[in-house]
Amino acid sequence: MIRTIFFDLGNVIVSVDKDLAIRELAQLPGLSISLVRQIADSQLEMNFEQGLLSISEYMETLRRDFGISEQITVETLIDIWQKPFELMPEVCRLVPVLKTQVRLILLSNTNDLHIRAVRKKTPILDEFDDLVLSYQVKSRKPDEAIYRKALAIAKRRPEECLLIDDLIENVTAARQVGIRSHQYKTIHELYVFLEESGLRLN
Repeated sequence: MIRTIFFDLGNVIVSVDKDLAIRELAQLPGLSISLVRQIADSQLEMNFEQGLLSISEYMETLRRDFGISEQITVETLIDIWQKPFELMPEVCRLVPVLKTQVRLILLSNTNDLHIRAVRKKTPILDEFDDLVLSYQVKSRKPDEAIYRKALAIAKRRPEECLLIDDLIENVTAARQVGIRSHQYKTIHELYVFLEESGLRLN
């Protein structure tokens, strides 16, 4: 019997328009599209997402290694990062329906900045029973460690859990741990997967 569902955040609960974010960031003082892309592809971003840097250390590194202006603050970046995140209403409508039957846990590769932006824009994260965030647990999907951490937080065996994620590598890794998993593409396919897993959706 399924007792917990792990939901990814990006492109499952909220859509992410990365091109919009890049264009908005490139309008800040001293930034350009090429520099923003360089930062986005850097090890700095990976380290920040894995919790190896605090938000203040991240900002210090941006200024030291990429020449980012002191005028650009954490609040500046949070305000910009609200823009590319939009709720995916068809999936979000399932959250209260599923909450009556199972625990819902957000399992996401993300960073402190993005979570602050999502929280500022929408209260959707408060709908989840728990959050397993890469920067907090210092591990990223598809590493096995983050799935083990999620199972420990859920206090459930793998066969009692489902995972919904948009990236096939994350789905495949979860399956290797024993979690029945679904790659999110369409709401119809998600409905079929959940119903086949024994959930009631109406």
